Amino acid sequence: MIGSMTTKPPQALAIFSITGCAIGGAGGFMRLFGCFIFGFALTGASAHAQQLTETVVLSVSSSTVRWADVYKITGRADDPYLHLRVLEKKKGTDPWVFKELAHHLVVTPQALEASRIKRKAKTYAYKDVEFLGTYRRWLNDPAIRAETPVCDKTILSCLKNAGSD
Repeated sequence: MIGSMTTKPPQALAIFSITGCAIGGAGGFMRLFGCFIFGFALTGASAHAQQLTETVVLSVSSSTVRWADVYKITGRADDPYLHLRVLEKKKGTDPWVFKELAHHLVVTPQALEASRIKRKAKTYAYKDVEFLGTYRRWLNDPAIRAETPVCDKTILSCLKNAGSD
């Protein structure tokens, strides 16, 4: 897997050009609104966008850093959880050499706070295509949501109990 220095979801990376979208004149607002809607259609953005909200350092040792990229859905009242990827990187290795400990972990806000440490560490942003796909399936399939355990302790203890550590 090759690292990427962007945290934007793939749909936000689309580049397009629309002519006639300038504001002004009597129909300026409607023309701008139409361009905005057209832009969403082109980029595949949904009304319920997954957004990377923060990166939380989970552990730092002399050789390894572990962190979680935390995502929160906007506009879904039925999802009180946080969704994250957990990554591990050996210090001194190339940026593209890393281990994904969990590509989608569902946690309570309390579990995230219990997992947060005060130490700072260098983290990297990697493409999140697999995470976003798994996250969408979790959101859209009640059977998958019912089967998925929710971490309510610390993130690293949940991974250890699941055999991922």
